[in-house]
Amino acid sequence: MANFRDSFRWFKSLKLFSVKNDSVGLDSYVISDDRETSYPDGTKYVAIQEREFIVNTVINQIAKRVSNVKFESLDGRSNELLEKINNPNNYQTKVEFLKEFCIFLLSSGYTAIWKKYNAFGVFSSLELININPDTIGFNLNSISFTHQAIKHTVDYEQIIFFYDIRKCDTDYAISRLKPLKSQIDNIRNAQKAKGIQIDNSGTTIVSPKASTSNNIMEEGLDGPVPTKVMGPNGMIQKTQKEVMEEKLTSRGLKNRIIVSSKGMDAVNLSAQLNNVKFHEIVETDVLAFCDAFSFPPELTPYGKRATFDNKELAEIALMESEIIPISENFAKSMMSVFPKRGEVFPSFKHINAMSLIEERIQKTNGTTIDQLTVLLEKEIISKEEFRKILQTKKIIENGKSR
Repeated sequence: MANFRDSFRWFKSLKLFSVKNDSVGLDSYVISDDRETSYPDGTKYVAIQEREFIVNTVINQIAKRVSNVKFESLDGRSNELLEKINNPNNYQTKVEFLKEFCIFLLSSGYTAIWKKYNAFGVFSSLELININPDTIGFNLNSISFTHQAIKHTVDYEQIIFFYDIRKCDTDYAISRLKPLKSQIDNIRNAQKAKGIQIDNSGTTIVSPKASTSNNIMEEGLDGPVPTKVMGPNGMIQKTQKEVMEEKLTSRGLKNRIIVSSKGMDAVNLSAQLNNVKFHEIVETDVLAFCDAFSFPPELTPYGKRATFDNKELAEIALMESEIIPISENFAKSMMSVFPKRGEVFPSFKHINAMSLIEERIQKTNGTTIDQLTVLLEKEIISKEEFRKILQTKKIIENGKSR
């Protein structure tokens, strides 16, 4: 069986453990509980994705695109692994499964899939179950987690681990969210401030002018006011503040201006609302967050001057930086875990952005060939050099065009 540590070097992005048949081997290697799945205050990464607007927006947009990728076999025929990816378990479709997988992976820096055999050793009975990293606990020879509100403990050989970011030659996973806590907090606080401003936008605060000679109110709004209402202990006393609040409530004037016979200052809380540009306050935080996930700002609600054309370019950039690598490495990993169940490859032909990528590649290749042809005709390069350059740029393979 392959050495466990060596198996970590197999892939650049998503990694898994050494494989023999349909199981994952540990080779006497103990997995330590050194995956950071939360901030120091205990807030779990997947939980952050579920509740924070900017985190949810970016990760869900990437996950949605990954889930729309189709998987095919090289010969166009179906095989066991392809069928399993398209029908991963009894309660999720392929789209739902891949979206959840991607959300867990990008939130926590790693994720795990439970190989749940309903009949031992029978591949057709296998269900692929995503495990929420927020619920995972690592034991000496097993892993504990919660799935559908039920606690499970299974051996490591029943688990496939995938990594987004991981320290070299270790199983230490690093979430992309780890260094972004202050940015996420700033964006959340700006949203709260905006909400408070909107809630108070129709409210006017009034206070007696201290300089008004007729207002002898040394105690301010806390000064007593006779109510002419008898209580158990005599005349009920109320403050100026209490009387004003009662008038606001009883007359339904919470969002109106009260005219008083006494001189007063009035401040409308919405007066400066239009001057506060909350999106500009947190713009650098949003850009830093998007950059961590290679997510073009043009595809977020914060995108400035987003047009159809630059959104198309943004889609291309996102495909090349995140969607294609995640999809390809998922397929490679699954083939490594189940080597006898067939080959699968992600297909992007149905995605609009992919046609633009192919068009750009063809245009670039055409320009390169034209330039090299001129050099060849002028005998600046030889035919052999011409062919070698085309092969290096992968425009041709074995003397034939791609």
